[in-house]
Amino acid sequence: MNASGRVIEGIWIAWAAFWLLAALRTKRTVERGGLFGYRTVTVVIMLALLGVFALFGHRPASVLWRPPGWLALVCVCLTAVGAAFAIWARVVLGRNWSAEVTFKQGHELIESGPYALARHPIYTGILAMGIGTAVDYGRAIGVALLIGLCGGFWWKARDEERIMSRHFPKAYAQYKARVHAIIPFVL
Repeated sequence: MNASGRVIEGIWIAWAAFWLLAALRTKRTVERGGLFGYRTVTVVIMLALLGVFALFGHRPASVLWRPPGWLALVCVCLTAVGAAFAIWARVVLGRNWSAEVTFKQGHELIESGPYALARHPIYTGILAMGIGTAVDYGRAIGVALLIGLCGGFWWKARDEERIMSRHFPKAYAQYKARVHAIIPFVL
């Protein structure tokens, strides 16, 4: 593994450690949404892409490209910024957070901080981390995981939007009209 890969790995480890500790303090779940949908989508997309790569003679660990030094540095920066953005969103979301699509007791519609920039800023941050990692890694498995992650987050965001629209019909409709889903000011 190259130096940028080791730094990116360290960023992921630090992010995961924060995530696990933060998960200990959440509100009680009142309603649970889809449990398997987004995971299934992620795995199916990833496996399909690995199958496509195999058709073209690429194994999961096949090197597709080697990023030049300047791009490796950009990848490290993108991964670090993505981690910081996801952590900021997690802190602002506070005890409303859940790994699953849920509605918590005393759930609040958060529209401040990173939620003023994107309706799903945790996904924004994690996708930025995934892009930085996949580009730096340059292997078939990295591309497959990134695209699978995109599909899984798309599915999960749809489930979250349904549950939030049901519980905050007017406020969420206004929020949705004002703030883009994933990429601030774009998408």
